Amino acid sequence: MKTILILLSVITLLLLGVACGGSKSNPGPTNPADAQPAPTANASDPTIQQLEQEMESSPSADGYLKLGNAYSERARFSEAVTAYKKGLAINPNHPATLANLGVALYQLGQYSEAKTQFEKALTAKPDDAATTYLLGATYLQMHDEKNAELMFKKALTIDPTLPEAHFGLGALYAMQKKNDLAIKEFETFLAGPPAQDPRAQSEAKRYLSQLKNGQ
Repeated sequence: MKTILILLSVITLLLLGVACGGSKSNPGPTNPADAQPAPTANASDPTIQQLEQEMESSPSADGYLKLGNAYSERARFSEAVTAYKKGLAINPNHPATLANLGVALYQLGQYSEAKTQFEKALTAKPDDAATTYLLGATYLQMHDEKNAELMFKKALTIDPTLPEAHFGLGALYAMQKKNDLAIKEFETFLAGPPAQDPRAQSEAKRYLSQLKNGQ
């Protein structure tokens, strides 16, 4: 369903926000299909090469988080998973690593495993609105609409300004044919702070137009 695909685009944009404690200055690729092809060797990617060398000489949880993020920015999600797991072997309760591992697994279509990592991240840091939203988006992919709604609403109780949560609720209600509720959420989304993905703005407008026209 197109709505779910757009939600996937929005979820990916939270990757570095989660990793950097809420920073949204460099969201990275929005979708694996949009990312540039990965280099055939790390030697052609000095950032990856440098991070790998640093982890060989002085491994750390934060270092593996940076390496995993670098892989994720390049849509190299399997390698990102490996890096994040190495970081968690050093610090099993690192909230950002757990959350970003969840995003990488989500991108690989491993929703049950992603859900587990988001839940672990929230155990370590219960008041993280972005990770709560990510868990809601994962529930939505798993067709658990009840828990998806609960998580989107919980994310908004933590951070009422989180635009992605309003988009998620709008998408959910549109799927459920609850058009009035969907319209309200998309209007709230458009009236609030912009989401990290500029395409989300245009998609929300498109869905809003369809909903108001009864399509």
